[in-house]
Amino acid sequence: MLRLKRVELQGFKSFCDKTELRFNGSGIAAVVGPNGCGKSNLSDAISWVLGEQSARSLRGTRMEDVIFAGTRNRKPLGMASVTMTLVNPRIDPTITPDTPVEIKIVDEPVTQTLVGVEANGQQNGHANGHQNGHANGVVAAINGHDAAHGPATIGINRPGEITITRRLYRSGESEYLIDGHTARLRDIQELFMGSGLGPESYAIIEQGRIGQILSSKPQDRRAIIEEAAGITKFKTRKRLAEGRLESARQNLARVFDILEEVTRQVNSLKRQASKARRYGELKLDLDARLRTVLASRHKVLATEIEKTAADLEAASAELKQATEAVELSEAERKQLQAACYDIEARLTEVRRQLADLKVESERTRGKLEAHVRESATIEQRM
Repeated sequence: MLRLKRVELQGFKSFCDKTELRFNGSGIAAVVGPNGCGKSNLSDAISWVLGEQSARSLRGTRMEDVIFAGTRNRKPLGMASVTMTLVNPRIDPTITPDTPVEIKIVDEPVTQTLVGVEANGQQNGHANGHQNGHANGVVAAINGHDAAHGPATIGINRPGEITITRRLYRSGESEYLIDGHTARLRDIQELFMGSGLGPESYAIIEQGRIGQILSSKPQDRRAIIEEAAGITKFKTRKRLAEGRLESARQNLARVFDILEEVTRQVNSLKRQASKARRYGELKLDLDARLRTVLASRHKVLATEIEKTAADLEAASAELKQATEAVELSEAERKQLQAACYDIEARLTEVRRQLADLKVESERTRGKLEAHVRESATIEQRM
């Protein structure tokens, strides 16, 4: 039978500072206080760390409402963390029936809530309809819980303490830890399955829960009775096993379909294999014949290469001779071109002299005509 040993809260609802509550006795621990002091927040924290996913069950509208929202003198926090430690008294010798209950609050001037009896009056922070009214019953009783079927068992192998931690950040990220190691919500649910602990179990009975159970559907009451009888985990394992069997049946059916399809393709594959072998044989024969043809072709090409090489050498010799002849012709052309340049230069000089003589002749003719006119004028005057 597991017993609640310690609960650590930080940033969860009214627990702003780190608060540690120790339960070292084997009896029933209770906290009595006025309305609004935060007693119900502890039962909400235990339900929350056990995997509660409904914000309405935690007396809120959103899951982020469990994070400390701040007060006039304190800023809101960005994370809510709850750590619950359970211990098996058969293994932990420090827990005895006479051990007193210790409540330790770290840096918290106001006494916080513990599961127990709530005083008569109107409850602050009312969110669910059944929470309204006078508190007239036990909020929760976890210490000393013993299911009707006997001691609760947890599916782990290690002795001693079991530590469950849940953290929620204001960004929406959350994480679960089991003994300091990251875990899934399903791991925690499987861990406490059949032990009477859990968000929907009978071990945590809040205000109005009994009336809700009595007025619920037969299926819901049956689920609670099965949880108390300790067969929920077996039914869950049965459902998971049936799901795996159904998946195996589907996989087997697919295997049979594939086998049938493969069987239909066997003959086609045999024909293809025969064709492939025939192709291989023909390919080998073709390669042998191709090697023979290529060998003869190589000989013919070698002969042609030798003949072409001889022709190339002869053509190279002719090209050399032609190149020498072209060089001689080019030298003669350069000499003739130089002679032409000299003749052209002399011709240009002669043309220049002729032009000068023509100009001088025209000038002399003009002077002569002027003298003739002047002579005729003189004769006329005489």
